[in-house]
Amino acid sequence: MSESEGNSFNENEDDQVVGLVEYINDQNAEIERANLILEASESDSCTYSLGYMNRQALYACLTCTEKDKLPGAICLPCMYQCHEDHELIELWTKRNYRCDCGSDKLTSECRLEPSKPEANDRNVYNQNFKGLYCICQRPYPDSENTDEMVQCIVCEDWYHSKHLGTKDMNPDDYSEMICSGCTSKLSFLPAYNHLIVTDDSVQKIEKGDESEDVDVVDTITKSQDDAENDSNVVSKDMTSENAKASTSSGKNCKLINAKNPKKIIGSSFWVEGWRQELCTCSTCIELYKTEGVPFIIDQQDTLQAYENKSRERMVAKEKQSEDGLSKALSSMDRVAAVELAHQYNQFKEELGEWLGSFKGDKVVRVEDVQEFFSGMQARKRARMDDGIPPSFCR
Repeated sequence: MSESEGNSFNENEDDQVVGLVEYINDQNAEIERANLILEASESDSCTYSLGYMNRQALYACLTCTEKDKLPGAICLPCMYQCHEDHELIELWTKRNYRCDCGSDKLTSECRLEPSKPEANDRNVYNQNFKGLYCICQRPYPDSENTDEMVQCIVCEDWYHSKHLGTKDMNPDDYSEMICSGCTSKLSFLPAYNHLIVTDDSVQKIEKGDESEDVDVVDTITKSQDDAENDSNVVSKDMTSENAKASTSSGKNCKLINAKNPKKIIGSSFWVEGWRQELCTCSTCIELYKTEGVPFIIDQQDTLQAYENKSRERMVAKEKQSEDGLSKALSSMDRVAAVELAHQYNQFKEELGEWLGSFKGDKVVRVEDVQEFFSGMQARKRARMDDGIPPSFCR
């Protein structure tokens, strides 16, 4: 919900109003986003012992970071238990991090797992850990720039849409975004340019006589050479021509068989399920490793997969809660159980009728909300004063 919408419910600003449906939708969307991020993370123990997790919700603590040093990565349970009331930076989710709480990057100890013998050498800290984002290096939220931000799935930094070269790119039209810097570094992407979402305001692929062809065979050959040299698999006198000949036999390699791949200009926006189309031959897998993106073919790496995991846990908890309520009601005195169920249904009915009165463009004011609950309290007191059980009186 935007700041202007939130101010609509300020009691000192009676003249400001907000559409009920719009307000409820915004609130529900924010709650769902937060739940999907937090629910998939463990909530009772530090995640350090789990190693470098594929993806988890992370925070940076400025309170526990010495001046001029970069904050460490704090897992969700440590945020709750070890850094309560501290100045925190929410990092959303990131991949391949191990919790730094209690390490030499922070001044405080970890209450959940005090003993952490190994340093987190594989953690990589970008400007997000200082609360800065995008190529403009601005904080979020930012009063000077309210532009929507999109996360790159490779470097996992966040970018303002205007700095991605987009103009009103609809988030519903694409699944994932790779920023211009990462797009230019990944040599295999041009072979899959048919999976890019194009937009009239963004020139995605070079066209015409000035287009630049990409030699994907040379790309994959170089990757194979590097991998083999690093592992001492091939002899020193192996020529690039021989390596090229060996890769040309990969008839099923999508990268080698790509038709007329063109250089991608700027950031790239990809259709849903595009990762499933990437080649998974042994040579391409080595290429992904060489270019630092082995996760690119892991279907569980996506934010969608992470959120699906959260949804499954939320459904399981909801069922457990319903079972618990049923068990509690069954253990209550029958009269008390009937009374509780009746009051719940009555509140649900009254709330539904009240919400139904706000149709179309009709707006709800703070006075309307207060009046609804005041009316409920007044009716309850009237029933009690008359000595009538609530179950038998509206």
